[in-house]
Amino acid sequence: MDEDDAVMVIGFLTRSKAIWNNPALLNLVESAPSPTKAYALVLKETGSQKKAKAGRWYACAIRDFGKDQLGGLVAVLRSPQGVEKLEELLTSTASLKMGQEGSEI
Repeated sequence: MDEDDAVMVIGFLTRSKAIWNNPALLNLVESAPSPTKAYALVLKETGSQKKAKAGRWYACAIRDFGKDQLGGLVAVLRSPQGVEKLEELLTSTASLKMGQEGSEI
């Protein structure tokens, strides 16, 4: 996984934040055959379009990078302090990326 892939994964996971703390929804998304189906399943389960969209983004990450390659990040999501750890990672990574972009201008 190169830097661009890592940025893409972080983007997908940032957009899927609404379902991070719900292992049942994460499992539901992982069982879906496509991001579109994941959206439909989460919408049916929760009635929330925000969570359904988050499920679709999480499914996109799985589709594009595979569950095995997401490995450590998915484990962080499921850990008791996972949301806080990933938010910290995303915040520090976003700051670094913004700093790099700002220096190129």
